[in-house]
Amino acid sequence: MTHSASYHEKAYVCVHVFDSSRPVLLVSRSGRDWSFLCGAEHEDTAENYRVVGKGHILDRDPTLSELADLVPNWEAERTSISEDWVRRPAQENE
Repeated sequence: MTHSASYHEKAYVCVHVFDSSRPVLLVSRSGRDWSFLCGAEHEDTAENYRVVGKGHILDRDPTLSELADLVPNWEAERTSISEDWVRRPAQENE
């Protein structure tokens, strides 16, 4: 993830990441779409998510740049901001 052309590319974030009350602990790619989430369970409603420019999230947490090469339909998770990312194929919603 770089700050160049993709700075304003849309990204989905949970309300906790949006309001900075929790850090990003789960990053997923569904096709071309990026999601930056706190890792907690959220009801799948519009009230729980926001759309922002990807660069704004990267500005707040530069460690996310480690995931620039995350391929579509994969996700990365960590238990805290000081831990390493663990990558895996994205789990399908049941």
